[in-house]
Amino acid sequence: MAVTGARSIVNLKKAHFEHENARIDKYTLADELPAQLSELGLRPRSMQKPAYTLRKLSASDKEITLAFLRRFFFRDEPMNRAVELLETPDARCPELEDYASSSLSDGVSIAAFDDLGEMVGVVINGIVKREEADYTDKSEECSNLKFRRIIKVLGHLDREARIWDKVAKHCNKVVEIRIASTHSEWRGRGLMRVLCEETERVARAIGATAMRMDTTSAFSAAAAERLHFRSVYAVLYADLPDAPQPEAPHLETRVYIKDL
Repeated sequence: MAVTGARSIVNLKKAHFEHENARIDKYTLADELPAQLSELGLRPRSMQKPAYTLRKLSASDKEITLAFLRRFFFRDEPMNRAVELLETPDARCPELEDYASSSLSDGVSIAAFDDLGEMVGVVINGIVKREEADYTDKSEECSNLKFRRIIKVLGHLDREARIWDKVAKHCNKVVEIRIASTHSEWRGRGLMRVLCEETERVARAIGATAMRMDTTSAFSAAAAERLHFRSVYAVLYADLPDAPQPEAPHLETRVYIKDL
């Protein structure tokens, strides 16, 4: 799943976050099962309950976050694949990694860790404010020609969606879900839903009154719909000059908003 915003590429303002203030919650993927079976007069069979802990991330988590994204996100994201951004198994893209980690210091990104302390899912989020809105095209500042094509798409979404015209007039702070990824062995278990719901809780806690999600794949668009985001802009990749052209079903990119 790719969910992105272009503002974090250049001149992103940094915010400080202290680990000791992070909320830590323990979850199990079978929390609701006993109650549901009880209503049917059944008892659950004995089974191992995979558990995970949620934790906010900060800039100090950059390396573990990038290591996770290299395994489960960078190579599978449709636009990255379309432009062959990573040509070999060991290839790195510094511009992509800078983009992916630049929001960590905002203190609103969330990761899930299993009982062994291994990251199993992450949502990288950023904070944007109405007074800092900037719709200028920054793609030419990127020296990587392949990544420049991706930045151009993200900048187009920003300019055309005009989210500040789509949220309430009193809304001055928005939390953006920029990247979301789950360990391949944990997919289909509802972990991403929990991470996004925790993002919503954090967004409310810092005074944000809306959330944004830019989707670059059919899968991330479907996730946004399930999380009750509303689409405010959509465009086919084929209609954007020099844009990456991902394979079907990833034929369009969208901007979603959720009011809090």
